[in-house]
Amino acid sequence: DDGEIIAIIEPDSYLQQMIENEESCWELEVDVDYDNETDEAYLIISLHKDNGQVFMAFPYGEAWDALIDKGVITIALLTQFDLDHGNVEDAISISVEIDEFNKGFIAGAARMWESVREIEV
Repeated sequence: DDGEIIAIIEPDSYLQQMIENEESCWELEVDVDYDNETDEAYLIISLHKDNGQVFMAFPYGEAWDALIDKGVITIALLTQFDLDHGNVEDAISISVEIDEFNKGFIAGAARMWESVREIEV
């Protein structure tokens, strides 16, 4: 969908179990990091469930805006072959909604990064 973040991950039996397990909940952790080498801010999203973790890093830009606007991350387990050949209908996936608090955190981090970049210019 337009404006939705979809994380494509190589299938793994443990990740599949995490996604299919409806008895436990996903825990969301949101942070911002700065890379001195690239002079770029990164939004760090960690999804925890059971004893596993899905980790994602997004450079400042469209992904941040999509998360603020839509507030959804979809995790899809797909091989590179299936992705390249459009075989996505049988992908195991789950969508995780970002709560208003974390959407506000991301929006605040985006405003802060925009201000920092203006000062540097």
